[in-house]
Amino acid sequence: MSGATKRSRLSRRAFLASAGVLTVGAALGGGYAALSGAPNPLSGRVVNAFVAIWADGTVQCVCPAQDLGQGAPMAMTMILAEEIGADLARTEIIAAPRDASTYGNPDFAGRMVTADSKTTRGYYPVLRLAGAEARMALIATACRQREWAAADCRTEQHAVLHPPSGERMSFAEIAALEELTLPGGATERDLKRSDMFTLVGSSPADPRHLDIVTGRKKFGVDQRPQGGLIAILARSPHLGGAPVAVNDRAAKAIAGVEAVVKLDDAVAVVARNTWSALRGREALVIEWTPPSDFSDKHERKMLEEALDKKGAGWVDCRKSGEPPIEADLVAEFYAPCLTHLIMEPLNATAQGRSWGLGVEIRSATQSLDLDMRYGAKTWKTAPFMVETTATPTGGAYGRRVLNDAVAEAAEIAKQVGKPVQVIRPMRDELQRGQVRPAAAQRIAAALSKEGALVGWRHDIASDGTLATHLPSSLKGPDKSEDNTATDGVRHPYRVPSERLRWRRVRSAPTPGFLRGVSAGYTVWAIEATVERLARKAGRDPKEWRQAHLQDERVIEVMNKAAEMAGWGAAGRVFGLGVMQFRGSSVATVAEVAGAKLAGLWIAADVGRVVHRDKVLAQIEGGAVWGVSMALRERLSYADGRAEIDSFVHYPTARLADLPPIRIELAAPKAEDPPFGVGEIGIPTTVAAIANGFEAAMGRTFSELPLAVS
Repeated sequence: MSGATKRSRLSRRAFLASAGVLTVGAALGGGYAALSGAPNPLSGRVVNAFVAIWADGTVQCVCPAQDLGQGAPMAMTMILAEEIGADLARTEIIAAPRDASTYGNPDFAGRMVTADSKTTRGYYPVLRLAGAEARMALIATACRQREWAAADCRTEQHAVLHPPSGERMSFAEIAALEELTLPGGATERDLKRSDMFTLVGSSPADPRHLDIVTGRKKFGVDQRPQGGLIAILARSPHLGGAPVAVNDRAAKAIAGVEAVVKLDDAVAVVARNTWSALRGREALVIEWTPPSDFSDKHERKMLEEALDKKGAGWVDCRKSGEPPIEADLVAEFYAPCLTHLIMEPLNATAQGRSWGLGVEIRSATQSLDLDMRYGAKTWKTAPFMVETTATPTGGAYGRRVLNDAVAEAAEIAKQVGKPVQVIRPMRDELQRGQVRPAAAQRIAAALSKEGALVGWRHDIASDGTLATHLPSSLKGPDKSEDNTATDGVRHPYRVPSERLRWRRVRSAPTPGFLRGVSAGYTVWAIEATVERLARKAGRDPKEWRQAHLQDERVIEVMNKAAEMAGWGAAGRVFGLGVMQFRGSSVATVAEVAGAKLAGLWIAADVGRVVHRDKVLAQIEGGAVWGVSMALRERLSYADGRAEIDSFVHYPTARLADLPPIRIELAAPKAEDPPFGVGEIGIPTTVAAIANGFEAAMGRTFSELPLAVS
């Protein structure tokens, strides 16, 4: 292939085996040589779907995850660069196109979704194989040129080294050759041992941060097609409201306004600029359907009554034995609706293509696949006629998984016949956007005469996000469990007899994903009950837990967090929270002094750490949010509407609420892969703070946020 790029295959069998989904005996051929019809994002000499090399030696690395601000592009590139032996400063990060067959996350059943703490742990084995394949190609090409033996070579600092001769051949020299020698797909045997890592586990600076602080980075709201229009929607302030009559004369009279479009549940003002669209929206006169009498008090009553219901409707999450009829402790807990405070407003752009038969979607999103579904359904076209592209995103926290702004943009663009960008003002999102739904819980526990746990019943009543939006994704043997409502309920404690159940109670506010999902309240209920049981048994809460824990990783992080905090020191009051979540083991100790949170100590075993500082930042950010959930956050409703008009009216943690936070990470064991990190800072923080205040104040708390002042 003179002068041409030859492409090797990242063995599909190796990929599937690494992802844990290889079917024994299946005749699987092919690989990553083809990009399944999607546009090839790479240039230069393509090695596989994730790696290419330019003539100057620059290594192009495809990032299959979305850029949400949590550091995924850097982490993905570090994994590739480690296996290749590349200099990180000489890599280029490229966003993957929507091609789930090539770039889908194995931990998301092959879908392209960036959420649920699954990004690094899902792509880690795939990217290592892709990087190893590139390293093998570079070594094979250098050996062909220099007549070296491949077994004598290694890659390091952007070059192939040949220690017996002391010679080296840079990646640029290799890329300048007519073609690469491609020895075939990599397998697990070709991967580097973790003790050889020099990049993975470090904290290199991310040069793209400068673009953020200087304003050069373009987020979704900054990107608009040539000749595109802006749409701002007017929505009913009350839940479920829809327009009955619209007077748009004044709106259409405003300079720059091009159209007013009535949707099922909103009215859109379409204009040449954002200011005109906003002014036009304010000029609309709309009669809405009447509000309901929904309130958070009414919702709480429904949820608590659901806990008493018997018979059909309960979904068993885990059951072993028959819990004792007589409980030594029964505790009830209530967590309110919470909303997202995303920094960049929801936005999406839709533009017709292929003579209007197809549509191009550009959005700040967490899932190109789900954007495609929104676009295809709204445009009424086949999925292959929908092109989706992600923009860098100014915060996500789960809210952009179900990016309903895509459907709005597609519907409006189809009606006006021009490209349209929908931008949703934060007031609209706070009043009518997706929420983490409220939940009521009841735990009944029984102790032996010796104070050991012998029976455990945990019932949850709430709505579910999957049940509402993606029922095909429900879990369990009969596909009826919604893990967005039951996350965290599977505790790590040894108990001979238990039953964990969930009952769906439909919510008026629209359920959505939120960082930590239901573990933000299930772990609180579990850990509060555990501490109360320990006190009832006359035992130290940490020692009582240790007697019931089975997993050594959980025990290790619990003891480490306690050691960091000075657990048991005279005159100090502590609360503890532990869990296993997203594969990680986490423990948090909170110190309470008077009526104030005085300190947080977090120990976490997250397996293999890729970018250390970003892992610490993720956990710290989660802990800050946990403080906010424990002490401040609540979205209240009355007369069918959310009692909120802006950020100012939504209670969040203030600087004075935040104590010093110290985090330590356990060293990975052997060949540990990465475990989940993005959400793990929240649940044990909420639990530890609640337990600290219970110990300090000598009373129990049955609802969030805690009434400690």
